[in-house]
Amino acid sequence: MSTSPTERLRFASAMSDLPDTADAQGEVLDSLRQRLGESTADLVVVFATMHHHAGFKQICKEIQAAFGPRVILGGTCSGVIGVRHEMQDGPGLSVLAGVMPGAALRGFSYEQFDWPAVLDSPSTLRDTIKLDDGSAASNEGQGRDTKPRAILLLADPFSTPMVKLLPAFTAAFGPVPVFGGMASGASESGHNRLILNDAVMSEGAVGVAIGGNVDVQTTVSQGCRAIGDPMVITKSHRHIVQELGGIKPLLALRQIAARLDPADRHLLETNGLHVGRVINEYKSRFGRGDFLIRAMVGVDPDEGYIAIGDTRVRTGQTIQFHIRDAQSAADDFKMMLTAQKVHGDAQGALLFSCSGRGEHLFDYPHADASMVYDALGNTPLAGFFCAGEIGPVGDQNHIHGHTACLAVFREGHQDYDISG
Repeated sequence: MSTSPTERLRFASAMSDLPDTADAQGEVLDSLRQRLGESTADLVVVFATMHHHAGFKQICKEIQAAFGPRVILGGTCSGVIGVRHEMQDGPGLSVLAGVMPGAALRGFSYEQFDWPAVLDSPSTLRDTIKLDDGSAASNEGQGRDTKPRAILLLADPFSTPMVKLLPAFTAAFGPVPVFGGMASGASESGHNRLILNDAVMSEGAVGVAIGGNVDVQTTVSQGCRAIGDPMVITKSHRHIVQELGGIKPLLALRQIAARLDPADRHLLETNGLHVGRVINEYKSRFGRGDFLIRAMVGVDPDEGYIAIGDTRVRTGQTIQFHIRDAQSAADDFKMMLTAQKVHGDAQGALLFSCSGRGEHLFDYPHADASMVYDALGNTPLAGFFCAGEIGPVGDQNHIHGHTACLAVFREGHQDYDISG
């Protein structure tokens, strides 16, 4: 099989709920062959529930034999996602395969890096992740370097220090979106599986840097709705907010709660309270997408203080209280997806949804997958339910909870930018 020099960017996706690994693998491969024909796939992303844990490497080996991709990336999970369909609690296998002529790709794993050196000098990370555009020159190690347009990252939550990893990518490559998710199949360390090409790992992280002739647009829906008004932190200590607009935060919260209707007051009392920190303080007005949502993790009723699960909270920032329920989550995702429509036709997409979403949040099945279908049509889609979602808010990349993070692939243009 080969990629024609005139071939355009295109993707195919397939999924199976068959419990036997060989059967599921066969069903997925047959479906991908029907859609891709004789083309070589440049990138293949594989998500498998723990039902296929033992055969995960064999699945990827068969995909390599069938499509000869430059990069195979995958991980185990609690449930998988495909076009208009989610398999959250039973067996599932979901695959996205992309024919990406002109795209520059470089797979990497966490264990490749000398992290003390990376943290001391971001150029070390840039030197390690050299993009490959698939040309003969690249195969000989002489291809031109390109700055990534995006980085897809899958990580084990028990062993990956995301608080250091994500800022390292920003320091190395600038405001390049990093998207993906934390493996969710295992409940203890060492049981998740991550795969990069023919290497299977039980800890750390794997990823692929994507550049060249492809455009990647991300959507991060944090699923919350604001209550009250934005307020400025006038006194704080680390992640503890001591004053908001000159008054105690608990007093401000009680004033907001008193103005809520009974339904929202019930949500406030039962679903927990969230706090959104404004990402760009230079805006005159703030709306959805302008906040990084974090949980309120504690209160001091005697002092009237609140503690936020955000290490970057400081005096002078603007925050706003938020609540979350199924309707708010659906409304937020639908609204965020409208922005994807303005970018034109999509060729493929990856969806990373919190394991607390799906039927655990919504009162109907296939919610997130259906919302993506309503926005993008029958675009090939694969994804999984995560133990933490990775995606950008503003120009910074973050690890999230209760979030849906979508990455959409479209035709790009050659951009051999080696700056940054």
